Amino acid sequence: MPDDKPFALVTGGAQGIRITAVNIRAAREGLRVGMSLADARAAVPSLISHPAEAERDAQALERLALWLGRYGPSRNVEGCDGVWIDTTGVAHLFSGEAALLENLVRRLSGFGITARAGLADTPGAAYALARFATTRRRTVMAPAGEAQTAAALAGLPVAALRLSQETAVLLKRLGLARIGQLVELPRTSLERRFSSESSSRSRAGQAKTKALADAVLLRLDQALGRQAEPRAALGDPLVLSERRSWGEPLISSEALVSEVGTLAGDLSRALKAAGLGARRIVLHLYRADGTIAHAEAGLARASAEATHFMQLLESKLAVIDAGFGIDVAVLDAVLAEPLDAEQATLGRGGAIPEQAIAALVDRLANRLGAKNVFRLAPRASHLPERATVRTVLLAPIADPAAMPGSPPGERPFLLLSPPEPISAMAEVPDGPPLRFTWRRVAYAVVKAAGPERIAPEWWRHLAHPDADAPTPADDGLGGDTLDPAAREKTRDYYVAETSDGARFWMYREGFYGAADAGGAPRWFLHGLF
Repeated sequence: MPDDKPFALVTGGAQGIRITAVNIRAAREGLRVGMSLADARAAVPSLISHPAEAERDAQALERLALWLGRYGPSRNVEGCDGVWIDTTGVAHLFSGEAALLENLVRRLSGFGITARAGLADTPGAAYALARFATTRRRTVMAPAGEAQTAAALAGLPVAALRLSQETAVLLKRLGLARIGQLVELPRTSLERRFSSESSSRSRAGQAKTKALADAVLLRLDQALGRQAEPRAALGDPLVLSERRSWGEPLISSEALVSEVGTLAGDLSRALKAAGLGARRIVLHLYRADGTIAHAEAGLARASAEATHFMQLLESKLAVIDAGFGIDVAVLDAVLAEPLDAEQATLGRGGAIPEQAIAALVDRLANRLGAKNVFRLAPRASHLPERATVRTVLLAPIADPAAMPGSPPGERPFLLLSPPEPISAMAEVPDGPPLRFTWRRVAYAVVKAAGPERIAPEWWRHLAHPDADAPTPADDGLGGDTLDPAAREKTRDYYVAETSDGARFWMYREGFYGAADAGGAPRWFLHGLF
């Protein structure tokens, strides 16, 4: 709708058809939210109206909140027409808080969205500034600190504290129209003022009066930062969701498992139709008394098999108390990946080994906790102890095509972390070890292969030009490796085999002679075959 014509969204209710939103032209004509459509048409005969679509508006606002994640990872919708964002630690990316707000409203304006942004120490104060500040600026900020926040809110109406209309009207009757008057008022006198206004002297009336006073003080304390206001961040959008309800609540655990199995089958078919496999599923059980029970499971490998879903959920269902019965069950796939077609058997039946391992990992992770089960993912480094990194179970698997190619030499199954120093006898300058001693045991080498030369990562040295300064060492397993200075030396790796058939992977650190500064070369055992 063009902005040069008055336009309003309307919705019907018990009090007739009312305006829920207006454009700039309608606002300039004096139309306001909450006005009846009849009064609005009487004042502005050219008004164009359209029924509001609350559900679609809510979906659009949630999509906008997801997009606003560039200004802060923690965000969510605020009512029916706002979004809150926690910008802690983000402002420096935009050269300051003021620049962040200007960037935000400018980007929204490019989408055709007229917005006003408020920034303060607390969500309550930011809400008040964005919606009730009298300035015509698109951005409003309150200086940091409780006293500064109170000063910025002092002139705003009490309705800016997110109070109900009834409470705001009552405060105005008591002579408390501005937030600054509430701040200056002794806390104990507020309840007395409410009591004096109330005509009821019953116990129920007194309890209501105290509840109103407590609600006002709570909102005031939250706005000033005196009391915390936890906020639930917007979660990732659901990939797929399936829902089942029953006329009679489910009481028995057997019936619950059976119905959840049917729900898992529905989700499985929906995932397969979309060509997706779930990586995390969440089950919501709505009890008859209004409470909700949750159960979730993570998958190491994308899957769309209902049987596998139930293997992960059955143990969790066994400990869920149905209470007075479960009316509704919802199974969500909150994380999914494309499910590629693959061979299901090896000719004689049975699962592919990779699938069987993934199923085992899922059972272990859901029994022991996802934080206690991890995988090793490839990392772009040719140093063996840095070639992998520990990742959580649900982390996306790195694309093998983006990783370096296979190492030129043979790699052992077991790497020592850190590599252990050994004493070795070898011919100079590049001869393989003839004898070595490891953990006070002497070994004679009968066969050897090498060397495989691995140069130091010079780009890491450039990032830390002070060779004496310690640099973080990470082996991908959460432990330290060699002293950082050791990384600045070339390694020559050898595969050594002893007379009893044992095979060792060892390397010489540094060159013989003066080519590699730092003293005589040292030998280390790095792995066992």
